[in-house]
Amino acid sequence: MKKQKILMIMALVGMLAVTSSSSALATAAPIPITQTVSGNKVQPKYVNTMNIAASLKIEGNKAYSHCTVTAKKVCHIDVTMRLQRYLGSGWLTVCSWIESSDNGTKTMTKSYSLTTRGTYRVSADFNVGGEKLNYTSISKVY
Repeated sequence: MKKQKILMIMALVGMLAVTSSSSALATAAPIPITQTVSGNKVQPKYVNTMNIAASLKIEGNKAYSHCTVTAKKVCHIDVTMRLQRYLGSGWLTVCSWIESSDNGTKTMTKSYSLTTRGTYRVSADFNVGGEKLNYTSISKVY
């Protein structure tokens, strides 16, 4: 009889220990968010940058390269946008443009006349108040 009481008390103590430790875990600080949703896309959460994007549209023999960046606050932004064509071993830059802004936002749209068939993409490098980022568009075939 004494042995059963001792076992019952030990079981109760064990259950209390498990319950109290799991409630301590439930009240722990939440894990910081490392991604944010922008439209239908999930993007990493940045320190200075609210949103970045790059895209490519091909109509006839014209390639329209586009990129945009928005900072969380007014700061200096440098943008290098490159139109690239795929070669068997990697991406060759066909044309590039460099612009900057001091008002916390920058949008670039440039066109280029294509002469060589192939697969193209836009790659954009952003420097937003010292935060360096890259965004690459979906590739398109000409």
